[in-house]
Parts: sequence; structure tokens; C-alpha cells
Amino acid sequence: MIKFIFYLSLIILGMFAMRFGIIQIRKYKQGQTKVKKKSLEQIAFGVFFIIILGLIIYSINSLLFS
Repeated sequence: MIKFIFYLSLIILGMFAMRFGIIQIRKYKQGQTKVKKKSLEQIAFGVFFIIILGLIIYSINSLLFS
């Protein structure tokens, strides 16, 4: 039961992070936020995005196939 709660919380946190990212992308497209064109920042965003996706996939995999 504790594993289920842990994996479910990972999924929920991942969804919140993805929603926050979508909101930021919309604001960027509308011109409300200004992002500097630095490759280091883009790499950091990519790593963060991949980590969140990995946690979501890991949690779903563990819930469905455990």
C-alpha cells in the first residue's frame, strides 16, 4: 500500500510539473515571458523534462506491472 501511494504521488507531482511547463510555454508564445537564448538553460530544461517523464513512466510501469 505504501508503494502505491508513493508511485501515485510521483505521477501527480509529474503531472503538476508538466502543467506548469505548459503554462510557461503558453506565456512565452504570447510574449509575456522573455527567455534568454542560452544553450545551458535549454539543456537544463531538457534534462528536467526528461526526468519528469521518466518518473511518470516509472510510476505507471510499477503500478500496472508489479
